[in-house]
Amino acid sequence: MQKNEVQLEELGSIRNNQVFSGFTDDEFEKIQDHMYLRQYKKGQVLFDNGDYRNRIYFLIEGLVRVERYDSSGTFCYLDYVKKEHLFPYGGMFFDEFYHFSAYAVTDIEVYYIPTDIFEKISKGNTAQLLYFYQALSTNLESHELKIQYCLASSATVRVVETLAILMKHLGENYFSGTIRIPYPITLKEIAINSGTTRETASNVIKTLKKEKKLDYCQKHLIFQDVGFFLEN
Repeated sequence: MQKNEVQLEELGSIRNNQVFSGFTDDEFEKIQDHMYLRQYKKGQVLFDNGDYRNRIYFLIEGLVRVERYDSSGTFCYLDYVKKEHLFPYGGMFFDEFYHFSAYAVTDIEVYYIPTDIFEKISKGNTAQLLYFYQALSTNLESHELKIQYCLASSATVRVVETLAILMKHLGENYFSGTIRIPYPITLKEIAINSGTTRETASNVIKTLKKEKKLDYCQKHLIFQDVGFFLEN
């Protein structure tokens, strides 16, 4: 692995990102000295559940999927990390191993920092610790909403709620008031997040397409009736 030579323009962008803005200049320089750049191809594994937690990642481009199945392979935790976000937060400062697996949904580019160095510097910075707490609180709120929606008796409602969460989490302004997720999301992933079958997820999406609330083509979602999903 070759050490990345961070260009000044790119360094300035990373330095100003809220993930790193709480660090002092001296602290960030120490982190920068241990930042490494790596590219992963679509489908490659960054780490597996149970691997030693020796790296913290900052995603530059692309989309990462994190997941964990139970011992039976029946139940699955599934989430995504988009660009300009740090991961994983789970286990930071305490755990020795990763709690889930991480895969590249697209070709991705990440910086990684050795966990021991990043955590040692972070522990001495109150502002940075506060940011981590806020980030964890936001993640917790998102997961609480997912659990709440999973309790809905109607599979149709669960699929719609899942789509709404995906739009809010991953969507970007597209054109004429629409929002597009610029990453491929499969029917299987939508079904898993909704606690239903792939066939049911497909049927709900077909109905939404007929109602012109949503477009789904080649695994890409375009939300045409943004207000409808914001209400969910």
